[in-house]
Amino acid sequence: MVTKRAKLRAHMFASSSETRHEKAYVEIRHRILEGEILPDEPLSEYQLAVELKVSRTPVREALKRLEHKGLVRFVPNRGAFVRGLSVADIVEIYQVREQLEGFAARIASSEMPDADIEVLEQELEYAHDLPAAGRMQEAFASDVHLHKQLIECTKNTRLAAILATLDDQVHRIRVLSPNTPGRLEATLGEHREILNCLKLRDPEGAQKAMLHHLRAARENAIRVMTVLGTGRKAF
Repeated sequence: MVTKRAKLRAHMFASSSETRHEKAYVEIRHRILEGEILPDEPLSEYQLAVELKVSRTPVREALKRLEHKGLVRFVPNRGAFVRGLSVADIVEIYQVREQLEGFAARIASSEMPDADIEVLEQELEYAHDLPAAGRMQEAFASDVHLHKQLIECTKNTRLAAILATLDDQVHRIRVLSPNTPGRLEATLGEHREILNCLKLRDPEGAQKAMLHHLRAARENAIRVMTVLGTGRKAF
């Protein structure tokens, strides 16, 4: 007969195990997304386990999860490596974003409440002076929030789920933008165009403004990748 104390110990062990697994996943993912571990760099289970103060099992499981996220690749007889992003990857990602987020902007032009549009405008005004002040992370967060609000406005759970699978890849591309002179300021201007169309309840204009914004972001990312090395997996 299993005692209450034995059940409690089993529960505590399971919780501790889950915590270790999640800790390994969150930390390794963060290091990859923020470029702390470079593209094509090997991921040593042993070294990561030592650094994270966990056993190799949580690290191994974390790497498998990250493979499904497209952040890690396994090479037979060689192990795990950080997966790079190529120009072709960027093109594919933005092809999907243009179709789905352009549609989201179109829907938002008729469905987003005036109050929500006003909040986004206030955020845009606040973000306007952030790049000059060197507060890039806050300006970056403003960009992410506008896109998320438009997607949420569609109330299309499948559309949101598809785009969510690209979140990590989009983040890796976005972190290139603050390093490009003038790109963040241009992004804020493109957001203004989108919001103006939302205020006018102009679905075609909103969709076109979103496509213009995403294509400008795509071309900027491709230029950066080309500078880093055409065809080379860079970030």
